[in-house]
Amino acid sequence: MGARILVVDDEPDIRVLLKDILEDEGYEVDLAEHARAANDIRRQGDPDLVLLDIWMPEVDGVTLLKQWKSSGEDRCPVVMMSGHGTVETAVEATRYGAVDFIEKPLSMAKLLSTVKSALATTAAGTDARQPREVPVGASRVVEELKQKMNRLRESGEAVFLSGDYGSGRRIWAEYLCEDADGLDVFEPGMNIRRLTPLVRNLYIEEVADLSPAQQADLYDAVMTADRRVGPRFIVCSHYDWKQLEANPAIDSRLAGLWRDALEIPSLDEHIEDIPELLEYYVNWYSDKEQLPYRHFDVAAQNLLRNQHWSGDINQLKQFIRAILLNSDAEEIGLDEIRRTLRQFATDEDREPVDKMQITIDMNLELREAREAFEREYLSRQLAASGNNMAELARRVGQERTHLYRKLKSLGLQTKKQ
Repeated sequence: MGARILVVDDEPDIRVLLKDILEDEGYEVDLAEHARAANDIRRQGDPDLVLLDIWMPEVDGVTLLKQWKSSGEDRCPVVMMSGHGTVETAVEATRYGAVDFIEKPLSMAKLLSTVKSALATTAAGTDARQPREVPVGASRVVEELKQKMNRLRESGEAVFLSGDYGSGRRIWAEYLCEDADGLDVFEPGMNIRRLTPLVRNLYIEEVADLSPAQQADLYDAVMTADRRVGPRFIVCSHYDWKQLEANPAIDSRLAGLWRDALEIPSLDEHIEDIPELLEYYVNWYSDKEQLPYRHFDVAAQNLLRNQHWSGDINQLKQFIRAILLNSDAEEIGLDEIRRTLRQFATDEDREPVDKMQITIDMNLELREAREAFEREYLSRQLAASGNNMAELARRVGQERTHLYRKLKSLGLQTKKQ
């Protein structure tokens, strides 16, 4: 199991929901309905993280937090949970030792990112040991972009990035914020007008995916943000500014901000960096997934430099991982490279399984027919996602809080058997 998390909340539905979500993410979860139960659990051994509600009977969450932290020796990270009316109280609780807070109703994106961040403050947080990807290469185009990012790092100004999917936009955004507080990734359930004070760098993967209202909110937030205390916005698109301006679905004011966007180069624009990228990601997968360390010989490197990578960095990474899984042999030669490239080409040529046909009994009422469709649709999407809730949410365009409840109501199992 992963890190151990104690959830303290007097609402049974919230406790069960959090337990289901966190266990699906690989964590071990203990539940307590009040302060006495929480103290009993902690006497048996401290968890790696506590999620603590503010309003509880007998002893409220802030008072309990003060009791825990009063000795100065309690090192267990605590994240406060608050309703809309208690956000200020939750923020105040950070002065007493809470590392963060999350607002109810719970957003799965915020919950999971906060849990990961809080666990990173302890040795038990597995994410603290995971390396962060960095831009790799010494080519002119990569070095020039690094210099631009370094000049922007201290400004706090909003940053706009243009680059194809797979070009490494997220990696460059992380590089921009490497000396700051990391990235908070925008999810559909977030409200740009009501970002918490603890969001310091908000990363938006694709501006074209925002609704018109969200685009207007983003433009207003960018234009009025207090650079000293407000969040920095890092907004991406695979379109350039001319394409955005010509797109009627994009707010023209927002599109205009892309005139000075930073261009994230495709891999074809810096193929001379491929040998360095090969070495970097061999080490990456050796450290991250304990895959065998293998070396690409010179002929293999040269062949890969002349390969067109339609999926850019992501496709190259998938290829390297596949090669490392092929064999434990230290040397990677031309024959193995060609075989794996042919396999990749075959996989890309296959027809995608993106159609679904089901038979629905016409005697069913509309509600029952809708449930039958949703059950079959989500069941197939869940299987295609490998039971990964983040991937499922991306595929079906739903926030994970809603998805968990929907899956449970339909009797679908989210845990791997």
